[in-house]
Amino acid sequence: MDLESERLERSQLESLSTAELIRHALAETRLLVRAEVLHAKKELRDELKAARTAGILIGAGAVLALTSLAVLFVALGLALPLRAALGVLLVGVVLLAIAGGMLFLGSKRVPKKPLTHTQERLKLDYQLTRETLQ
Repeated sequence: MDLESERLERSQLESLSTAELIRHALAETRLLVRAEVLHAKKELRDELKAARTAGILIGAGAVLALTSLAVLFVALGLALPLRAALGVLLVGVVLLAIAGGMLFLGSKRVPKKPLTHTQERLKLDYQLTRETLQ
């Protein structure tokens, strides 16, 4: 449904009866609510996708961090003969660095404030409606 085709000019609105004005206001309200629901669904879908990616990164980073800690403990156990422990220690440090990077990236991708665009649009709609009705 084309939103512009539903809009009436001020002169047309002044010629309508009260019942027709209420009917027109309800029709526009339905359109606005439908549009806001569609926008909220799209925004929620995008945020869920971002949260899923963040969850995968955080989960993989946590598993890798635990694995690297195990390797570091093995390195610590083998630390007495320094040659054998050096390779294991190097692998543990690299794994820990990768795990830290994954955890950092995952935590940055977690949505901080849900549905920000929808909240902004609703506030703007509320302000416009309030100004129009005054």
